[in-house]
Amino acid sequence: MASWDELLERNRKYSETKHEPESYISELAQPPPSIFILSCIDFRVPVEQLLDIKTKDAFIIRNAGARVKSSFTDLLFIENFTQEQAVKNVIVIHHTDCGFTHNTDENVKNGLKEKAPHLAKEIDQLYFGTYGGSDLLEESVREDLKFLKASPLIRQEIKDNAKGYVYDIKSGKLNPVAYEG
Repeated sequence: MASWDELLERNRKYSETKHEPESYISELAQPPPSIFILSCIDFRVPVEQLLDIKTKDAFIIRNAGARVKSSFTDLLFIENFTQEQAVKNVIVIHHTDCGFTHNTDENVKNGLKEKAPHLAKEIDQLYFGTYGGSDLLEESVREDLKFLKASPLIRQEIKDNAKGYVYDIKSGKLNPVAYEG
């Protein structure tokens, strides 16, 4: 594993040898990406590789557990910033063996309270959205789609084109999650 100093040295080399300057937003010749992908921060879920895309081909948002509620403001910001002209599709990708399947919100909160008992009230207000079991993985995707589709702040086009998947870290396949809502 590289140290921070090693990473900074890699950045220096990158900036001198590989970097190609990007346009400022006001200079873009083409519209921004139309796909908004929400995925887990887990290093075993390489979204760009598993979809064979470049980072600039989609808005790729990562958070622990790939929960929509945790990154909802990111989608709203992109929608507002692009004047509802960019996003056409939202893709939610949860994955097998996610840390969220091995934990519950209660356990996470209890661990935090052990470290900082004086912040118990604040900790109780936190939302993690853990799945609490691998058997609930598809259900967690459905919960996220339901949250997204129920929001009055989301355009109908996005609601109609929101899809959910479970990425199998062993096979590399994206498996669709049926959602009737």
